[in-house]
Amino acid sequence: MIGYEIFVRSFADSNDDGIGDFLGIASKVDYLKRLGVDLVWLTPHFKSPSYHGYDIIDYFDTNASFGSIEDFKKMVQVLHENGIKLVIDLPLNHVSDRHHWFKAAMRGEKPYVDYFLWAQPHFNLKEKRHWDEELLWHERNGKVYYGVFGGSSPDLNYDNPEVVEKALEILTYWLQLGVDGFRFDAAKHIYDYDTKEGKFRYDHDKNVAFWKLVMDRAREVKGGDVFAVTEVWDDPEIVDRYATTIGCSFNFYFTEAIRESMQHGAVYKIVDCFQRTLTKKPYRPSNFTGNHDMHRLASVLQNEDQRKVFFGLLMTTPGIPFIYYGDELGMRGVYDSTFTEDVIEPLPWYASLSGEGQTFWKAVRFNRAFSGVSVEEQLSRDDSLLKTAIEWTNFRKSNSWLTNAWVQDVTHNTFVVAYTVTDGENGFRVYANIAGHSESFEGITLKPYEVRVL
Repeated sequence: MIGYEIFVRSFADSNDDGIGDFLGIASKVDYLKRLGVDLVWLTPHFKSPSYHGYDIIDYFDTNASFGSIEDFKKMVQVLHENGIKLVIDLPLNHVSDRHHWFKAAMRGEKPYVDYFLWAQPHFNLKEKRHWDEELLWHERNGKVYYGVFGGSSPDLNYDNPEVVEKALEILTYWLQLGVDGFRFDAAKHIYDYDTKEGKFRYDHDKNVAFWKLVMDRAREVKGGDVFAVTEVWDDPEIVDRYATTIGCSFNFYFTEAIRESMQHGAVYKIVDCFQRTLTKKPYRPSNFTGNHDMHRLASVLQNEDQRKVFFGLLMTTPGIPFIYYGDELGMRGVYDSTFTEDVIEPLPWYASLSGEGQTFWKAVRFNRAFSGVSVEEQLSRDDSLLKTAIEWTNFRKSNSWLTNAWVQDVTHNTFVVAYTVTDGENGFRVYANIAGHSESFEGITLKPYEVRVL
């Protein structure tokens, strides 16, 4: 199974307003199939005031720019008819400050006051997020509330059983509408504030118990056949706890390790990653090229041959690989935590950035016309990144057993990593040279930037 993350606004436009939409996605199903995609993950498609969509106003309605509920259902139908599953991004940790629950809570209305976390005398209201020094507590109209992702995104209070039940209702609604599963945003933040101590602290035990409840309900509604992947950006040992319950977790260390190893010219971090995250596990890892919260792959690895090696490693390792839309083309973009638009630019279907289906909801900074990264240009070049990615996805699809495999016997020198992948019955050995010169290792001579499967 091969996944593909789509930022809806930037993918494909069906009604000539320049904004990507559900029917635009449906219209590009042939491209998805050519790329080997079995599973599409949509970034938030709900009613929201922001361009990114992670602050939700209504969990039971769509963003009107993307289309109606009926349009959404048509997209699901087209994807399913073509053998592609649909996973939606579900941010349950917080809502928009324009959500009617929060508006009612600010007016002091029950039961909504208890849907959120409010300041108490022993809380440290000057406490800041550990990753970027932004405040956790926000004052409005004389009331102070908790919002780990900013004042426009107040956190929900999951110590309130009624809030837990609301989350289960949301999950049930979309499963019954036809989605095949979820990407659970900010999974370790459901319980991240210790109200007794009055300070920020992840409660992994409570978080994992919550996600078990969620998965039990999802499997009950869907008859057991539910795909779910969690976002837990943490040490591999912490990721293991969530992934074992949810079934699959994004392997951030994989992406970071390969990028850093190629930048520094030595495979040691790749080796550490493979030995810690890709050995036999009670869940499926999800290795990926990048996502909307990271620098684009092509902005980190400037050399296209290095990006081809990345795809080779991605498609020869266990679990469920994900491609971030446009990474197969070499789209560029630099992430800034306060300004993310540079990594969600419109996917270039045409060299000129003009034509049927092309989105253009924002000016482009990195992926300009005739820059060589469009679908049109990449398909016309025999040695392009896109054609290499398609070769690797074809290889992956012919070795479907890799989904439930694991890595063993990892060996290396400075520039070459070798590993065996097996599911206990099938198997092969992979040699990957990350250097721009030939290398010999274990009796194998590899060309510059070569990934070879034996």
